Amino acid sequence: MDVPFAWRRARVLLVVAVLLVTGLPAVAQAVRSGLRWTVDRSPFHLQVFDGDRPLIGQASGRMSYTLADGTTHRLTNVLRTERDTYVVATDEPTRTARVLVQRTPRGIRVEWRLTPAADVLEVRESLTGDDTEHFLGGGANFIYTDLRHRVLLNKAHFTGASTLGRCNKSGMPSPFFLSSRGYAVFPETEAIGRIAFPNAVDDPPHCSDNPPPCPVQLGQPDRTQLCFKTSKLDYEIYAGSPSRVVRAYTAKAGRPTLPPTRQFALTHWRDTVADQVTVVDDVRQLLSRGIPLATEWIDNPWETSTKLPGESQNSRYACNGTLTFDPVQFPDPRKMVEDLKAQGVHLGIWISPHVRTVAAERPCPPADYPPGSFIRTPRTDPLQLDLTNPATRAHFETKLEKLFALGIDMVKGDRGEEFELEDATFAAGRGTELMNTNPIRYARSTVDVLRRLHGDRFTTLWRGGYTGLPSIVNGVWGGDPQATYEGLRLSVRRGLNSWLSGHPVWGTDTGGFNGGGPGAPSPTLFTRWSQFSAVSPVFEVGGAGRNATPWNYDERTVARFRDSVLLHYALFPYLYGLARNSARTGEPIARPMAYDYPKDERAWAADQHMLIGNDLLAVPVTADRNEADAAAGLPTPVEVYLPAGRWVDLYAGTVHEGNQRTTRNSTLDDFPLYLRAGAAIGFNQRIVGVWPKPWNLNDLDRADRSGWTYAPDAGLTHATSPTGGTFVAHNRHDTTTVLVANAPPETQVMITTQARPKAVTIDGRRIPESASLAGETVGWAMKPGPFGGLLLKLRPHAGISSVTITR
Repeated sequence: MDVPFAWRRARVLLVVAVLLVTGLPAVAQAVRSGLRWTVDRSPFHLQVFDGDRPLIGQASGRMSYTLADGTTHRLTNVLRTERDTYVVATDEPTRTARVLVQRTPRGIRVEWRLTPAADVLEVRESLTGDDTEHFLGGGANFIYTDLRHRVLLNKAHFTGASTLGRCNKSGMPSPFFLSSRGYAVFPETEAIGRIAFPNAVDDPPHCSDNPPPCPVQLGQPDRTQLCFKTSKLDYEIYAGSPSRVVRAYTAKAGRPTLPPTRQFALTHWRDTVADQVTVVDDVRQLLSRGIPLATEWIDNPWETSTKLPGESQNSRYACNGTLTFDPVQFPDPRKMVEDLKAQGVHLGIWISPHVRTVAAERPCPPADYPPGSFIRTPRTDPLQLDLTNPATRAHFETKLEKLFALGIDMVKGDRGEEFELEDATFAAGRGTELMNTNPIRYARSTVDVLRRLHGDRFTTLWRGGYTGLPSIVNGVWGGDPQATYEGLRLSVRRGLNSWLSGHPVWGTDTGGFNGGGPGAPSPTLFTRWSQFSAVSPVFEVGGAGRNATPWNYDERTVARFRDSVLLHYALFPYLYGLARNSARTGEPIARPMAYDYPKDERAWAADQHMLIGNDLLAVPVTADRNEADAAAGLPTPVEVYLPAGRWVDLYAGTVHEGNQRTTRNSTLDDFPLYLRAGAAIGFNQRIVGVWPKPWNLNDLDRADRSGWTYAPDAGLTHATSPTGGTFVAHNRHDTTTVLVANAPPETQVMITTQARPKAVTIDGRRIPESASLAGETVGWAMKPGPFGGLLLKLRPHAGISSVTITR
């Protein structure tokens, strides 16, 4: 076959493949689901149908409210109808309700208002449900992914490291939830409240009982209860698969922002930095060990300090809120930025919305904010900025602009949800309706300044949040977990829950923030946490323990850490492609298995399993027995549930049938990581001896090079990559045909097979196996694991290359 003919055939195959894919029904049109409703007039009762299928309705106890005097009242009969609005009587003779029910492009919207609204403190709604339902949502909860039998506290209130597993609350809550029955509900409210699912139990407790939480009844098997501390309630109902309802929800709440590519590269920090020299040296320590790095951030303390000569650096001396570098600790911040930039590294900074008047019982510089700038609360240390006050916000942004103008283009936004503010008074109103959005206002001010200075070329990692945060910041991190295996398990769950109220691009403190005892995190825990971070959207490392200086671990642990970082970099095309999809659709990057398999009961129980996109399955090794196994030189057995399909173990190269549980023994050099058979993902594997010019250490991607990993299965495979173009493969009987289009001039493809082929034809020429690919223009070779198989080295012409493999 001549080369021109091969190109023509390749183009024809590509056109056919694209037509096959684009000709399928568009998921974006799935919101046209045939939703309708009926209303009973006496008493008022709403029922929503998806076509002829009853979807969800009001349960008994529907639409009630509580007054300031403590009495509870209910809506009763429909008095009249005004187009889509039902005017409904209450059991108070002088108060009525107007209930609007209307169809939107997303689903069904319900709004109800009381007239008059005076003295109404709480509103409640009860929706039908049953004990067999499972639920996802609720924001970035640490304790569980399945909300079945749970009570959610809808209150953005930080949970410290020592209480993460004991207090059922979250600094990033969301009232949105979806059901295994094919519907979702979005209570569109900023008010503090609670949601109780069928047969709910209050275990563990919220640890947030003062002020008392919104009342719900536990153990109710036939309803989901909504209770919010406000005088009105709006909610939307969506129908369909998790993918469909999340697209509908984010169309209303806001799509996630797309971060710059370096958000997916390594970020390092330490809890306490001695001085400017240490910051620059930390970067050198990582790069000199072959560990790539994109961002170094300085955590608290860094601001004006009350520390005296001879005292050790500590955050207790930091005058937070000055937003000015301490001149002793950091004598020349601008030079520090330049020193890092010379090594290809960006500088980030920790900030908070707090102002300290004293630090270590020594006076800080007087606060320079205008009168009325602080939230009115009994707490006076620290003072908390009231960003509902326009003058306060303007002054805060002026201080941030002066700071960021030094060249700082990454921010770790901390403490926006640190303290109880429900009974506080803001310039704009009550804490019950403003506490949840406190971290949102803080984020918006910060991002507005970053964007004015840097356009879209900045990154953020935010801790607190609420509905709408994903459309403001471009990354979040998972709070302050302890450096224990329980901290790791909790972090996996929080990550899987972060996409609703945090951001689909999330990470955790690799190794844990603090705690865990002397010497924590241990080499084994640090290794296992690094493997989890390798498949998380964000890989950041640092804390108050040994993980602050990972280069000080033993040589083997450092090598394993480097391997995890390089795996994360290899996954960049896949992760970034998923981030682009999230920005378009709102769908998560990493998600609980039940998101893709809502009908599979075993998927709901697999709360330590991560699906990254549709095609990659990871199970972090989080068991306490890791330490004993490592000490004995033994692998740790991991219980893995493989969902429907066939799955390829990328470390071992073995193929496994789905719909079954299996035990995978995992050494410290590997963990359960599976690619769906029939899938291809962008994968920039750094294989030595393939290309004349090796990858540069800090390369996350390259314009001239990209890679794929493909797990063959019967039929057609189609995939796209932001760096690799389009990949099409067809596998039938003893022949596999591969086509890449719009590909860079250096393209490599790893096919996950352990069988040496009979023949390989590349761009119309039969190519023998190469002993060394370094000197070949194109070629192929068998590479052993991990991540091994049949390696193809391609030189696409006009972006196109075709391969035929005969087995």
